[in-house]
Amino acid sequence: MFSVPEVTPEEAKKMLDEDKDSVVLLDVRTPPEHFQVRIPNSEFIPLDELRFRYKDLPKDKKYIVYCRSGERSAFATYFLRHMGYEAYNLAGGIIAWPYEKETGAPKS
Repeated sequence: MFSVPEVTPEEAKKMLDEDKDSVVLLDVRTPPEHFQVRIPNSEFIPLDELRFRYKDLPKDKKYIVYCRSGERSAFATYFLRHMGYEAYNLAGGIIAWPYEKETGAPKS
């Protein structure tokens, strides 16, 4: 198994609060999961599309990657770091996120 840098929900929230212009939450779950519940203001690229769409992500940002429990996002974090991005896995995924969440159709 590989290891990737992780941040706790508390560390992620602090990073977002302190520097929201350069920190991006990236949801790599499936479209139905994203529709059901997500962290507000998340970018959304399903894991199976990431290998084709990662070039759309600016390299001057820090990425906090999440999924349901942290396994798919660990893989995505590993991939992004390999491609030269500063990425961190959200430990425990959205399940562990104790802060605001939104449901239903994403706001455009």
